[in-house]
Amino acid sequence: MTSFKKFISFAIAIAVISALSFPVSAATFSHEEVRAALESTISKVKASISAVEGGADKETVAELVSDAKQQQKDIENNDLEVKRQHAGKRLNTAWKAARGGDLQLAGESLKEALSRYEEMHNIYVSSH
Repeated sequence: MTSFKKFISFAIAIAVISALSFPVSAATFSHEEVRAALESTISKVKASISAVEGGADKETVAELVSDAKQQQKDIENNDLEVKRQHAGKRLNTAWKAARGGDLQLAGESLKEALSRYEEMHNIYVSSH
């Protein structure tokens, strides 16, 4: 009898946890939202590159890269997730380099990130 009660308690706990976590995992983004996030991220990365090439100070570049990092989080698509993570690493490298004053490395990393985001955009547009 004791093991039956434990089983029932365990089953109820699993059911409650599943019910609570379903709405979080069910959040999906429309094609328009994903496309807009891709385009906005690309725009912010291009602005960051322009700032580096225009001789902006490290704080300005770091802030622009930070904006791009935040925007790329809205690219919610399972098919693009690995590519988004790789591009995000390039943004993180650019952000750290900009904060440290190495604007050359920041610029190189931003260009790599831009290339990856543009590739993601092309893949997404051609498949939707």
